[in-house]
Amino acid sequence: MKKITLSLAGVLAAVAFAPEASAVPAFARQVGMACTACHYQHFPVLNGFGRAFKTGGYTMVGAQEKIEADGLSLPSIENAALVGYINYQKTNGPASAPGAVKSSNDGQLQIPQQVSLFLGGRGGEHFGYEAEVNLSSGGVVPAGGIGIIRMKVPFVNDIGDVKTGIVPFSSGLGPADSYEVLNTGAVAVHAFNQSDINAVSAQQYIGTGKVNASGLALFAANDNFFANLAKWSASSGAGASGGPSSNYLRGAFLTDKITGFDSAIGFQSWSGNSNSDSTGLPISTDTKAFAVDAQMMGDVAGMPLLVVASYAKAPSSSTNGILNQFNASTTLDKKSFNIAAELGVIPNVATVQIGLRSAKSGVDAGTLGGSAGTSATDNAILLGATYNIALNMRAEFTYSKYSGSSYGAAAAAATGAGYLGDNRIAVDLAFGF
Repeated sequence: MKKITLSLAGVLAAVAFAPEASAVPAFARQVGMACTACHYQHFPVLNGFGRAFKTGGYTMVGAQEKIEADGLSLPSIENAALVGYINYQKTNGPASAPGAVKSSNDGQLQIPQQVSLFLGGRGGEHFGYEAEVNLSSGGVVPAGGIGIIRMKVPFVNDIGDVKTGIVPFSSGLGPADSYEVLNTGAVAVHAFNQSDINAVSAQQYIGTGKVNASGLALFAANDNFFANLAKWSASSGAGASGGPSSNYLRGAFLTDKITGFDSAIGFQSWSGNSNSDSTGLPISTDTKAFAVDAQMMGDVAGMPLLVVASYAKAPSSSTNGILNQFNASTTLDKKSFNIAAELGVIPNVATVQIGLRSAKSGVDAGTLGGSAGTSATDNAILLGATYNIALNMRAEFTYSKYSGSSYGAAAAAATGAGYLGDNRIAVDLAFGF
């Protein structure tokens, strides 16, 4: 498979799906191209062309007219999109008692599960923007609620064949959302299964994509690599307090040396300590974790295949009372290894998915009826299928089976009414208008 050169970038298309939400038709309107120009099999998974558009700071404009003057270069209209999920899920834990609040154990239909307004695109010759406004009471922000949950303004330029950028950002998806182009779950918006993302991505399992973050990122990228260095704080929005004293480092190597595949391997590192505005956490928290990941995209027997793998670890919190944002245990590490794949059985129409997780939860197994002093195991098998009703609307079925000392009769007795069982069925409708 030929590499798509980032020097074309500007070229097209799409960044954001969330619940963790989605492909943004706002970008499609700006560039005048279909979703498949930037997405592999379906949104929100990025192909090489989509990576290039994102690396170019969302600045490419296609057929859409621009308003231009000295120091001004804007699309003639503000491009927006309404993106969301409708969800039904059923878990097999004990049914709620009469009169109690119902849970997914009783079967749960959410219309919508989440709906967001996206604004984004070109802001000038060398900068673009993206903002997501959550319109539902749920959402991906740890504290939930209605309001801006993601915003970034990348400023980009060329140094030889390398694209470089400065990105002020604020996001409920963690500091990786400042700049990321792989589909491993390094940032939630590009994972191929959004319904049970913890079964697909080790980073999402340990929680690095579920924390408020704001700060400033520097990135560089070309056909062979990309790197991102961010200073950030575990807080976001106008009420954020404290300076960006946490660190995020991301690096990845891109290659087409495996014949027929667009491949990548990379690492992520979170470090430092910062103030937090996340519900239930103290003001000062450590932000420590590490991950390695890889992906391969290419055709097998005429069918598109994406394979991703990831390993992530959040060390135990310190014993001096400062919690690790990603692991509250003071004695046990939290870690996960995940491998997942999606095969396009009908290219650009229908896929089948599988995900495997082997994890240590960081929870003392003794509190769940297991061996005290050991980390409760938390394993998963995911089977899924998707069908594109249209390029901007997808139906998705997900079945997840869980195992390990985090599940079973002893764990159910220890957990009580909040126990959700050891399997989950979900039917989702994802849309972007």
